[in-house]
Amino acid sequence: MPIDAPGLLHQLMTTRTTTQTEAIMAGLPIVPPEEYQWLSAEERSQPWQPGKLHWVPVGCDRGNGGRIKLAGEPMNPLAERLVNGMESLIEHARLRELIKTPDAPVPTSPRDAVQRYFGFNRLDAIERLDDEERKKKTALADQMRKDLYITLNFEKKIREFSVTIRDHGMGQTPANIHRTLLSLGRTDKADKPYLIGVFGQGGSSAFSIAKYSIVIARRAADIRKQAEDGGAGWTIVREIQPKGRRDPYYAYLAFSEDGGVPSVDCAQADEAGFGGGAHFCHIAYDFGTSDSSVARSMYQSLNHVLFNPVMPYDLFALKDKPDAMKGTAQRLARQVRTLGRNAALDKSFANQSVL
Repeated sequence: MPIDAPGLLHQLMTTRTTTQTEAIMAGLPIVPPEEYQWLSAEERSQPWQPGKLHWVPVGCDRGNGGRIKLAGEPMNPLAERLVNGMESLIEHARLRELIKTPDAPVPTSPRDAVQRYFGFNRLDAIERLDDEERKKKTALADQMRKDLYITLNFEKKIREFSVTIRDHGMGQTPANIHRTLLSLGRTDKADKPYLIGVFGQGGSSAFSIAKYSIVIARRAADIRKQAEDGGAGWTIVREIQPKGRRDPYYAYLAFSEDGGVPSVDCAQADEAGFGGGAHFCHIAYDFGTSDSSVARSMYQSLNHVLFNPVMPYDLFALKDKPDAMKGTAQRLARQVRTLGRNAALDKSFANQSVL
């Protein structure tokens, strides 16, 4: 299968299991990891083979295994991915603003940016507004949910989960994906107070919890520079365990020796229906259980980890209708509004003896 074959991008977009992923890889011209390894920044085990895909370490760091495995609970990297999606939406709006007004002042914080670009501030504060204003701000917030969502899938026959995070934000050009979405410990956010993360680390931990991860990205059309490629870049990430060594690492499929990812052209991206933004699908994601109870806990867990997110998002947890995700702070504020400010929300307990 050519790396730019018609229909390949659609296959990648809809793949949710290890079987599907391995079937795609079996048809691609991939150099096996035992034949080509990135030993250091300067040294390779064998020469690069033009026209073929090679496994290159995430972040171009052969020793990335320990850093990527820093995740605690499985929900934490997913929350990081969602935060990345929120940043992508904010940066998209900022870049649109700069096209129209090059000297527009920099937003002072993520919440300042969300207020400026999307018309609402703290999600929990919306619940404290009067009825008319609350309905207006809620409608504005709800408009944003369709641009960022997380989907949980469960393949019953093989007891396998996959988690997909999709944002319709700024996206990346194929030529830049390995320097951004697949980088490690690098950042271009340090001088942007309106973004959230800065260390370029958290979301990458999801690679260690999944058997395979599919990454697709495309630059949003309305901020694309004339010289930029309008196609979509893609890759697959997996763990590499070198024979005779104790230091596994995480690598992605690269098409160029500098680490650039394969891509499809603009027409094929359009045909597949992939617009701007980013798609991360983590396949065979290990939640520590193999039953569908994950779906019931995901709503509470993500609302807890992202207690008061700067932007809302949708959760599709084994169902077609999404749950609106706005954080536990908003849920508590809504309870206060519904029950009245004098209502106690804490669970009561009987008196306990003191030893």
